[in-house]
Amino acid sequence: MIKILGAGLSGLSAAINLAKKGNDVKVFERKKSVGSHLGQSFQALRCDFKTPDEYFRDINLKPKPFWQSSFKKAWFLTRKRDIDIKISQPVHFVCRGGPNSLEYGLFREAESVGVKFEFETKAVEKDVNIVATGSRRSDIVAFGSVYSDLDIEKDRFLMMYDDRFSPMGWYFYIIPQPDGRVEVMNCVSQPYGPLVKKLFYKAIEQRGLIRDIVGDRKPEYSIGGVGNISYPKTAVFDGRLYTGEAAGFQDACYGFGMTTALESGMLAAESIMNGTDYDTLWKARLGKWIEGHLAKRFVTSTVGDRVVEHIFRKFNNGDVVDFFGLNSEGHLTNFAESVLWRMELAKKRITGYW
Repeated sequence: MIKILGAGLSGLSAAINLAKKGNDVKVFERKKSVGSHLGQSFQALRCDFKTPDEYFRDINLKPKPFWQSSFKKAWFLTRKRDIDIKISQPVHFVCRGGPNSLEYGLFREAESVGVKFEFETKAVEKDVNIVATGSRRSDIVAFGSVYSDLDIEKDRFLMMYDDRFSPMGWYFYIIPQPDGRVEVMNCVSQPYGPLVKKLFYKAIEQRGLIRDIVGDRKPEYSIGGVGNISYPKTAVFDGRLYTGEAAGFQDACYGFGMTTALESGMLAAESIMNGTDYDTLWKARLGKWIEGHLAKRFVTSTVGDRVVEHIFRKFNNGDVVDFFGLNSEGHLTNFAESVLWRMELAKKRITGYW
C-alpha cells in the first residue's frame, strides 16, 4: 500500500494518479474532512490558456463538480489609476475549502477510483511514502472577508497593486462568488504578515473604488491563509517524497500555488510507479517556472508597485488586455532571469524574507 499524509491538492493529485494505475492507496488527513482547513474562498488557477477541464485532463484528473468562475472583465487598480479593462483570455477561479471546493471534487474522484481515507489521523511523516501536508512557514500571508452583497458586477473581478496596502509588489483583490457572496482579500509577504489585517481595512478606507464597493457593510466571515516558498535542493528526505508547499513549491510572485501542488503530486505518483528520480522530474517540469517567478519576485520586492504602474501606463478604460501575457517569462531574458533568481535566493539568505 502507498501511503500519503495530507488530503490537500497535491496529496489528492498523487493519490488519484496512483490509484488509476491500479495501486492500493491510503490518504491520512489530520483534519476531520477534506478542505476543512480553509474557509470558502476563490483562487485563480493558472491554466496556460486552457480551460480548467483541459488542464485537469492533462494531469490525469477529472474532479467531480465543484464551483468555478471565469472572468473577462476587471477593474485593475495601480497606485495612481483605476482602469476598467477587458481580458482577452478568461481568468479562471476555483473554489477552495468546503463542500463546493476543488479539494472536495478531487476527494470524490479519489473515492471513485478506490483511494481509502483516514481522517483525524495520528499518522506522522515517518509512516508514509508521500508528504503533502501544506505550508510549513508563513512566507506569504493573506487576510480578507466574505460579504453577502457588495456593489460589483457578477462577471467582473478587481485587482489592485498598491504598495501602501500590499507592500513589495503584492496585491489586493475582490472576487464575486457563484452564490452571490463576494470575497475581498489582501495578500502580503513577510515581514508585513502581522500588518495584513490593518492594511486590509486601510485599503477599504482609502481607495475610493474599493470604498464604494465595500462601504460600511459587515462581513459574513473572515478568511486567511499562509504560503510557504522555497527552492529546495531536494524534495526527497529519508525516502519520502514531499509535494506542494510541504516541499516549498509555490509561485513566489503571483501566488499560483495550485499549479505546483497539483503537478508535484502527479510527479510524485509517476516517480513511485516508474522508479524515476523525483527530483529529476520536478526540476524538469517545475524548476524553470519556479526560477522565473523568483526572478520576478526580486524585481517586485525591490521596485514594488512601480513595475505594474509602468506596464499598465499604456492601457486605458475599455482596452482589451492579455492578462497572463503581461506576466510572461519573455519579459526577462534567459540571462537576466538566471541572474535575478539567484539574487533573490541570496536576498532571502541575508534578510530572511522573499
